[in-house]
Amino acid sequence: MNSPTSLKDLLSSVETIVYIEDLSGKKGFLQSINPLVKLAVTVLMIVVSLFVYWLPYLLLLCAIPVVLAIASKIPLKGFMARTFFMPLFAVVISVPILFITQGNPVFSADLGLLTLTITLEGLTRFLTFSIRVWFCVASLTLFTLSTGFDAIMQLLAEIRVPSVIVQMFSLTYRYLFVSIHELQKVLIAKEARTYVNKRTLSIASLKHSGALLATLFIRTYERSERVYLAMKSRGFNINNNYRSSFPTLRSRDILFGVSATVAFGLLVLL
Repeated sequence: MNSPTSLKDLLSSVETIVYIEDLSGKKGFLQSINPLVKLAVTVLMIVVSLFVYWLPYLLLLCAIPVVLAIASKIPLKGFMARTFFMPLFAVVISVPILFITQGNPVFSADLGLLTLTITLEGLTRFLTFSIRVWFCVASLTLFTLSTGFDAIMQLLAEIRVPSVIVQMFSLTYRYLFVSIHELQKVLIAKEARTYVNKRTLSIASLKHSGALLATLFIRTYERSERVYLAMKSRGFNINNNYRSSFPTLRSRDILFGVSATVAFGLLVLL
């Protein structure tokens, strides 16, 4: 993914990262597994990672989402881009662990009034927490990319998640793209009226985003009202919108679930 050169390009990059339907339609390994089994295995992966403390085992565990992504024909570049932001935030908030954990010092810096010391135990806790966060984010990302949004909503309805919550997730996801497209239109109109030869993502362009966001709010609010009235006029019902036949379990689904349970069980015991 190329670096954005304007707000419009940045929005296009965000839309590419959020959109998941193309990957879920590929003929890959996880795409052929029942969504209910994938959800159970994903939850199992996350739970198992909480009980793995030795770094080599944790790194070995991190290879599983990468291997599954390759087997599911999910591009690694896009997969890594989608799993980058949350772990980066976890790294930032866990930096104090390096200095407040007592143990064997591995690095020390004298700043005059303050001496910062990094201990081996603190470094281990820092790496364990950061890697664990990445693994959890990667597991959930792999599940969403290989399943697709409509199948996820249908799965939530099948496991008896309240319809209000399902519809809230559904409308939030749909209107996210509506908002992005509306903002792209506003930016194109702005660039057409205030043409600048050099298109860069600068401080000046960010300052103008306040008025653009206000315009975006008004436009998306009016459009949401029109869309809702159109949905109601066509018989939209919040209670049965995702009620449909769910795929039955097959032998490959059961084999995948059992194999994953045994493999992760052995990893915890070791």
